[in-house]
Amino acid sequence: MVGRFDPLKDHKSLLDALAIIKSRGVDFYCVLVGRGLDRSNTQLITWLTELNLTNEVKLLGQRTDISDVMNALDVHVLSSSSEAFPNVVAEAMACGTPAVVTDVGDAAVIVGETGWVVPPKDPEALASALLQTYAAMQDEMAWQTRRIAVQQRIKDKFSLEHMIKNYHQAWNLNAR
Repeated sequence: MVGRFDPLKDHKSLLDALAIIKSRGVDFYCVLVGRGLDRSNTQLITWLTELNLTNEVKLLGQRTDISDVMNALDVHVLSSSSEAFPNVVAEAMACGTPAVVTDVGDAAVIVGETGWVVPPKDPEALASALLQTYAAMQDEMAWQTRRIAVQQRIKDKFSLEHMIKNYHQAWNLNAR
């Protein structure tokens, strides 16, 4: 997950979901990237310790190589309880990284049928979607097809050209 440490990003629900997955015997590795997501964050360290996730979650802090991070991920998770247009989801998908998102702001619109959408503040649903993602990853060919589809979705729906066209249509700039 890429996103600063903030109550609206709801890292706690993500960690609770990861604890559920761990309790079901699934091996995973999670990286958290963003401002405040480092070892100096006592709240985060407390949660990781309480949930026994210190070996599964790596805190990378704020970084400037986000495209490299996104390209290295198998899946990006947005666990937010509130958003407008979460650019980070589109950024991950532009790198061919499928997403599991909470149904906040335009997150579901961004992922469309290429990802997984769950209610916010529901660690059980988030864990279930992550387990579905894990299962989908086992079919390498289908997973590669999904990675291409998420990248294509961003090109088709959210490219700069597409946004300019929509802006012109919304403001009737073509009629002048």
